[in-house]
Amino acid sequence: MNHAPDTLDLTNQQEAARVLPQSPLVASYHTGWKGLTFTHYCHPPHKTVEHCLLQHSLVITDSKSCFKAERHLDGKFSRYVHGNGRVDIIPAFLNHWTNWDQEVEFSVIAICPTLLNQTTQELMQREIELIPQLSIDDPVIQQLALALKTEIQTGCMSGRLYGESLGTALAARLAWNYAVNKPSLEFKANGLPQSQLERVIDYMKANLTQDLSILDLATLTGMSESHFSRGFKQSVGIAPYQYLIRERVERAKQLLKQQAVSISDIALDCGFANQTHLTKVFRQMTGMTPKAYQKR
Repeated sequence: MNHAPDTLDLTNQQEAARVLPQSPLVASYHTGWKGLTFTHYCHPPHKTVEHCLLQHSLVITDSKSCFKAERHLDGKFSRYVHGNGRVDIIPAFLNHWTNWDQEVEFSVIAICPTLLNQTTQELMQREIELIPQLSIDDPVIQQLALALKTEIQTGCMSGRLYGESLGTALAARLAWNYAVNKPSLEFKANGLPQSQLERVIDYMKANLTQDLSILDLATLTGMSESHFSRGFKQSVGIAPYQYLIRERVERAKQLLKQQAVSISDIALDCGFANQTHLTKVFRQMTGMTPKAYQKR
């Protein structure tokens, strides 16, 4: 008697361990990111149990690796050489198993179908169906995965808004490049109505010290996160995360003119993780350190 494959939730660390028993070296479980989970493994040779996932999964191999892999996906068997930064895209709810023949480093990004559908809900009145992909070369996915990994490794100092922005960019990449029915490329985002834009900007300025998420901001406009992100960038010229950082730096400039306030206190008062974080961002945006700016 055949048993139905397990349906697993990759956002749950215990359930993920049923597929990949080795603990991840890097993981986003603690970040609070909505709609995506990132893990990075150095995993010995392994054959997974047959399973299906509640999320779409991206497997991004390490750029220095090269190995033989087998994958049984939706009734089709494939044997292929993998590695060198190449990517597998496994749609949610498809039965599959895989195995590989040597220790290998790779990242797994789990993307909630809801996030993917929100990316195009203003353009298409249907759910996004992804086409499985094995060992493809996609530099955009590679770079977004590296940015997520680096953000976790450096302590997630940029906050939820940054991580979720990367997730929205990944979802858009999947929808526009690997879906059965792609959104219209003629679509151009409209800017936000002035009243909504002012409401969002006022909220951001009043909550600079908070770990804001895209959902927090999109809720103010009644839009999906992806529609809001596109509309905001169309209106302002930069992404919500970049605008938030710019406003934090502007607040820091004002406080730095008050010589009695310490730079470490200013960092916290402006929403930066610590003085080191403030210094790094401030130098990137102004070309000088907060200390040098304060002494001018």
